[in-house]
Amino acid sequence: MAKYTETIDLYSDDGKLLKSGVTLDRISPLVNPATSKIIDLTKRTINVNLGGIQDALKTGKLGKGKIKGRELDLPIMENKDAIVAKIKEMIQVEEGDDTEILEFNGGKLLLVEVPSKRLINAATYDAAITSVAAATTFAIVDQFNIDGFNASTVKAACWGSYPHTQDMQGALVTSILNIPQN
Repeated sequence: MAKYTETIDLYSDDGKLLKSGVTLDRISPLVNPATSKIIDLTKRTINVNLGGIQDALKTGKLGKGKIKGRELDLPIMENKDAIVAKIKEMIQVEEGDDTEILEFNGGKLLLVEVPSKRLINAATYDAAITSVAAATTFAIVDQFNIDGFNASTVKAACWGSYPHTQDMQGALVTSILNIPQN
């Protein structure tokens, strides 16, 4: 790896100097495990707004628009445990891998860490968001036995305006990374 002469100072979240004069090659994810872990978690972490999906379906506000007559009043939050279990079952590659789903705000918000194996074997980083969006869509469709006509409404709540836009505008399954829009 190339050696750099440029240096930086490293600070804590509260502004305290941790180390001064660190060469740039020392913070590279190729040699620094902490930097590598941050990048890994950034690529693997997906947010699912279950409460938002329930509200969007109830009002028909989907993908930054409103579709009158396509409202679905589903008790998603009352069934969140079953939905979360189905999402985990679909995205987990093998028992005991690093798949993790954390719940916040009474389960209205989920933080999903997709298993590393999915990203290691993917051609692009969007394997994380697409697997979670697909799993969330299917979990809701399956939980409430939704027919093919209304399944597209659930898809719109989870995926937003994708595939009409590549960047999933209005999606309630999101990533810190954006899909580049041409």
